[in-house]
Amino acid sequence: MVMTMTPLFGIAAARLLGSAAALLFLTVLAMAAARRIGTCILAYGCQSALLAAEVFAVAYVRHSAAAWVVGAMVLVVKTAALPWALLFLVRRLGVAPRLEVRVAPMPSAFATAALIFFSFTAVQGFASELHARENLLAASVALMLSGMWLMITHRLALMQVLGVLVLENGIFLAALATTFGMPLVIEAGVTFDLLIGVLLMGLLAFRIRDTFEHLDVSRLRRLRG
Repeated sequence: MVMTMTPLFGIAAARLLGSAAALLFLTVLAMAAARRIGTCILAYGCQSALLAAEVFAVAYVRHSAAAWVVGAMVLVVKTAALPWALLFLVRRLGVAPRLEVRVAPMPSAFATAALIFFSFTAVQGFASELHARENLLAASVALMLSGMWLMITHRLALMQVLGVLVLENGIFLAALATTFGMPLVIEAGVTFDLLIGVLLMGLLAFRIRDTFEHLDVSRLRRLRG
């Protein structure tokens, strides 16, 4: 029974490595079309859970103990701790659930779809040279571009934080797709820095709210002399 289950797990892990990109694309499209910040945070949590599943699949296929540890760190920090911290900030800051955006949700979703298409065309030339799966590499580029797009199109300071987190997920996926993961020590340091960065950004958001009585970063441009 164990011998028959092991090949099945191997096949499932290989299929997960190949098909998770489509689910990652859905998360960025959901964030682009979202009208509420809670939806964006939920989509980020799902996105991080998919990354954790990718790391676990790599750990199983390559029999890497360090990859299992990295996957557990991603699951705990990015899938659970960071979304909880963002939801906590939303409640404590009294943020309105409906987002204020510079681009309407539907045009933003179409623009994100265009970024996904561009990501596929951009990686076609060198995916084989890097010995990486083209769909995973395209997904990593799409996450990075989508994170920057979120920062550009949203006025809320917390959405700027969320855009940075999506951008970091793209960098993490690029490392996973090209090198099958960073060394454990480096990934632990990056995860710790990311957690500290979110805490500092949260404190900065509190400071902005207390000083200017809003979290609309577009209004801060009026302070320029």
